[in-house]
Amino acid sequence: MSYITRTGNLTEAPTLRRNDKDTPYTYARVAVSDRLRDKDTGEWYDGPTIFYSVNVTGQQAEQLVEAAEISGNIRVTFSGDYRVTSYKPEGGEERVQHEVRADEVGVSLRNQRVTVSKIRQGD
Repeated sequence: MSYITRTGNLTEAPTLRRNDKDTPYTYARVAVSDRLRDKDTGEWYDGPTIFYSVNVTGQQAEQLVEAAEISGNIRVTFSGDYRVTSYKPEGGEERVQHEVRADEVGVSLRNQRVTVSKIRQGD
């Protein structure tokens, strides 16, 4: 398994869930497009969009869901263990899924305003 850090946009507001131990978690779908430069012309262009399924747990999951509910399609940065799996839906072509089990998730400051309030221990 590899470790990855990427920044992209939520494709939709994630939904907060709880596991059998009552731990909050969510799956965030994040779209990432790299800016690439053509070696011959020097022109910049957008590379292909890669969609990541980001598994977020605990307080970070609660905060991410809350931020997305308030602000909508926000830009986030995430880091965590990365793996690629393939699957074939019934009657369809084989597809690739990019999965990240996030250690850290944060709101990007690029082109958006963020208000931060620190959470006290025990809250």
